[in-house]
Amino acid sequence: MDLETGYDKAAVESYEIFKQLRSEGIIEKNVKFQVCLPTIANVVGILIEEKFRHIVEPVYETALFKALQTIQDQIPHEDLAIQIDLGIDMAYWENKIFRPWFSDKRYVVDYIVRMMSRISRDVDLGFHFCYGDIEHKHYFEPTSLGPVADLYQHIMEVSPRSVQWMHCPVPLSAMGNLDDFFKPLSTLSHQLALDHTKLYLGLVHPHDLDGTRERVAAAEKVVKEFGIATECGWGRIQNQNDIESIMDICRNVSGRFEMYSGDGL
Repeated sequence: MDLETGYDKAAVESYEIFKQLRSEGIIEKNVKFQVCLPTIANVVGILIEEKFRHIVEPVYETALFKALQTIQDQIPHEDLAIQIDLGIDMAYWENKIFRPWFSDKRYVVDYIVRMMSRISRDVDLGFHFCYGDIEHKHYFEPTSLGPVADLYQHIMEVSPRSVQWMHCPVPLSAMGNLDDFFKPLSTLSHQLALDHTKLYLGLVHPHDLDGTRERVAAAEKVVKEFGIATECGWGRIQNQNDIESIMDICRNVSGRFEMYSGDGL
């Protein structure tokens, strides 16, 4: 079976637009082209009937790795950054909501590491830890970054390569519980420093400048160096006003993060 994911075709076509915008000066020369790819679980674990998942898994993984290789063959590595999106993976790791086709949750680490091993070491790599987007809501609301920190540390124990960044969501549901939510970062930050991995916190929410400042201040109690981002990319943007609000908030608060200047939000 010659399965095609379409990720490579979309990425290569988009890269041509990226190059054009860069040549026009709209995109700065030091900005990389980021390709975001979900793990096998985010397709096999959601779109395939449970009794067939163990059969489809190797077929889909082969197709995913083929697309991943094509992306690296056709986009210069100095321009390329790849982000592995971990959505349903967090539910599997926490053993909540969704039931995986495997019995040992450590298999989550196994298939993530297999994917990492297919990414050239001269291509920047990052993680986006996520709790899904079902009608613009999480499949459940995380109460702390403990499970995210735990999964990251398990991955890095057997990682075949370095990881340049990790992104964590900071949902509005964490308001009122920010100290406990961010507490796991106090130990994770030491590991990130050893790994030379930059931390980005998804604490920017549209139309909430004061709340963003409060979340930044709470995070700074436990970790001093981090970048800011939206919670889940722009996947939850409702309209143009949301975009303008997000950009205004980022401009308002991001100037303080000098370590991350030039690396994007």
